Amino acid sequence: MITKKNICALAIFIIWPLFLHAQNTQDAQDAQDAPEEGELIDTIDTSVDLFNEINPMDMTLTFDLKKYQRSKFKGEYLPVHFYYQINDTLRLEKSMRIKARGEFRRKHCSFAPFWLNIRKADIANQHLQEVTRIKIVTHCRGSNEYADYLLKEYLTYKIYNILSPISFRVRLLRMKYVDTGRKNRVTESWAFMIEPEEMLAGRHDGQVIKKDELIMRLMKPETMDLVALFQFMIGNADYSIAGRHNVKILGLPGFGSEGYTPVPYDFDYTGLVNAEYALPGENLGITSIQDRYFLGLCREESEYQQVIDHLEKHRDEILEMINSFPYMKEKKKSEMISYLEGFFILASDTERIRKKLNKTCR
Repeated sequence: MITKKNICALAIFIIWPLFLHAQNTQDAQDAQDAPEEGELIDTIDTSVDLFNEINPMDMTLTFDLKKYQRSKFKGEYLPVHFYYQINDTLRLEKSMRIKARGEFRRKHCSFAPFWLNIRKADIANQHLQEVTRIKIVTHCRGSNEYADYLLKEYLTYKIYNILSPISFRVRLLRMKYVDTGRKNRVTESWAFMIEPEEMLAGRHDGQVIKKDELIMRLMKPETMDLVALFQFMIGNADYSIAGRHNVKILGLPGFGSEGYTPVPYDFDYTGLVNAEYALPGENLGITSIQDRYFLGLCREESEYQQVIDHLEKHRDEILEMINSFPYMKEKKKSEMISYLEGFFILASDTERIRKKLNKTCR
């Protein structure tokens, strides 16, 4: 029997409940309506939010990988075959499209991250009504080190989820790629999908702001300070409010023209991830991506301390979330915890942290 329990894990395409098998074998009509073993489901309605799910989602994409690699700079969508085995008797298959994304990663990665376009896939999900495509972050290259980078970046998103509800949610994926250009050769790796900005805005009854040249002083002050100190904590100087570089801006109700809310994303260029390709900006005067550099506004000491207290309040929850993450090696988790502990040690020294922030604040 198909129950809510065995179909809710992959919510993007699953109705809850999806089907109810006949309990009475003498009821001929129910037996006729129940899905047979191996049945293909085409159009599935769902009201479940896939980003609320904790367990990894298993996804298979079949396409010509070599063609994808050749076309990654062209900005063109390529067709893919999406497959998901819902349970022992039901499976979902859809025709979708993908397109490489990310200026640096398209140059650097042998397998660049991509947009998964779902617009024509006939998916009736109430959470995805305004969504046409979803960001997928891939393993980039085939080494174990790059798999670790991906999992570290995934956890960095989860850290900000703990600190703020106005944050991009993520869902871990067990990906299987079937390469039609190489006799259906299979590659398996981790990936994760990022909540579409339309979903984020919808959750908070807001709208995505597309203006460039916005300045930090137009941001909601307490949120701007949280973003700036979070970025400092994880060792990220690769973001900017003006131009919306690695930051989305939301307009939320009730805050007026001076209440724009910044939401950070894209964390591979951070000291916390510590990717071998990540280099600090030449104009920052630091030599390592793990050197912390503060890009926030100059504030009174009490205002800094308010945000530091918020970070300290969630310290144990953050470290436990990393420590209990089951899909990454203990050594890599220890590296992340050690780097974050370095921030908390610094932040506990009021005079030292004040000097550090004031040295580079704007």
